[in-house]
Amino acid sequence: SCGEDDEPPVEPPVISWPTEDTRVLRSDLNFPWEILWGKDDHIWMTERNGKISKIDPLNGNTVFSYTISDVVAQGEGGLLGMVQHPDFLNNGQFYVVYNYSKNGVYTEKVVRISYSNNAVSNPVIILDNIPAAGIHNGSRLVISSETTPKLYISTGDANNTALVQNSNTLAGKILRINLDGSIPSDNPFPGNPVWTLGHRNPQGLVLANGLLYSAEDGPNIADEVHL
Repeated sequence: SCGEDDEPPVEPPVISWPTEDTRVLRSDLNFPWEILWGKDDHIWMTERNGKISKIDPLNGNTVFSYTISDVVAQGEGGLLGMVQHPDFLNNGQFYVVYNYSKNGVYTEKVVRISYSNNAVSNPVIILDNIPAAGIHNGSRLVISSETTPKLYISTGDANNTALVQNSNTLAGKILRINLDGSIPSDNPFPGNPVWTLGHRNPQGLVLANGLLYSAEDGPNIADEVHL
């Protein structure tokens, strides 16, 4: 309540979208997950049902789209993170992480795909056997800008908190691998992609000024930002 000298609360203005400073670029999306400003100055986007799209930022038109056939969208799972290779303009390579059924077991994997002339080819599995579930799958992808770039992958606990402190499973981790899928020699655990462990569901990952930050979902409250 307000005292005699207190100003009454000010109600926020009601804004009708779009405004003169904004416009709706696309409105027909099915759970868009990753949105990148591509190195080719187009918007690249994933949707959890398996669709990858390249969008013209001037008019919202789809320049290219492709649906990955083995994606299984289940709850929060499906096609998630995407990142372009540092030399994307020359080699057309980009990475995606998604959930699929491996011998009847819901699983997550990282795949490198080649893009050229509005077509994709040569999918290569970079990392497989990441536990998955209907919730808590991560997963964001980031590539570092060091001399020998590394691919960082955030993974969730796949609804099994017992996995996150176990370095022998890839769930509840931030992983670090070379762009060809090999394990860097200076990782904390020899021959192991695990970089950090003990995570619940880190869905945000960003490199800024050479530092890696993650945003991790908490249980209803207590979301965390990690450095």
